Amino acid sequence: MLARIVYRRCRWFPLVREPLLLGMRILARWHGIDARRHGVRNPECQGCIRFMKVELEEKSPLFRFLNDLIGRSFTALRDARVTQDELAEAKRFARETMKAGDQAPSER
Repeated sequence: MLARIVYRRCRWFPLVREPLLLGMRILARWHGIDARRHGVRNPECQGCIRFMKVELEEKSPLFRFLNDLIGRSFTALRDARVTQDELAEAKRFARETMKAGDQAPSER
């Protein structure tokens, strides 16, 4: 959600984000992670990198190292380009989506 907003505002942002995302996808594939298998309430969230990131944090020491190295700087760069209201809405949306992903299939 935030990425879409920032992509519209800053044409250069994909040049920063997309290589990082590609690296995450490569590490996810290496570790057998498929973010699309998580159940979500909103079809737009299917395959969300949030699910991939959570699993990478658990399974990949290299990801944890790289995320510790650049994660905060990237988040600050992104968050400086959105309003506080947009940030709050995105966090609320993500929390709700993650709750749906944590439910067993019979609970959805």
